[in-house]
Amino acid sequence: MKAAYADPPYLGCGKKHYGRLHENAGDYDDPKAHKELIERLCDEYDSWALSLHEPSLRTILPMCPVDIRVGVWVKPFASFKPNVTRAFTWEPVIFSFHRPIVRQQPTWRDHVSENIMLKKGFTGAKPKKFCFWIFDGLNLQIDDSFDDVFPGSFAVSDAFEEWKAERFGVIDMDLSHNRFANKG
Repeated sequence: MKAAYADPPYLGCGKKHYGRLHENAGDYDDPKAHKELIERLCDEYDSWALSLHEPSLRTILPMCPVDIRVGVWVKPFASFKPNVTRAFTWEPVIFSFHRPIVRQQPTWRDHVSENIMLKKGFTGAKPKKFCFWIFDGLNLQIDDSFDDVFPGSFAVSDAFEEWKAERFGVIDMDLSHNRFANKG
């Protein structure tokens, strides 16, 4: 199976949060870029997950195939901004599943509770527990191909190697990255 996780700049946040890091980040301030990303995920992958923020759910959800499922990342600790009186302490994750989970496997829940990562210099880096939840939800197996479409901090790619080591006993972990590659 060919699977992917996409964590693009959230709708309306591209230029503001990532403009200094990537010249095309501002493209994701336009819903069209998200629609094209969803079409790419559907065309190129058997199974995928897509992160977004709650304010964009109303816009992005209708762009998805009808058989998707929405999961939730609940953030018990989140960064609160001055003058924000209704904080966003959860994020939706859209899943397109391919491989069923059989009864002999642990039941996967459609939510995960994990604090945000406080990684200096990179907004939006995903914590390991969140990543493991994505891999388990997609029901990835040792021989599956997995792409982190927006590698950013490489937290997801690193977590995938750790997840394989834990789940399948793979000890050949290579956490070196080509920091100049741009998959997104």
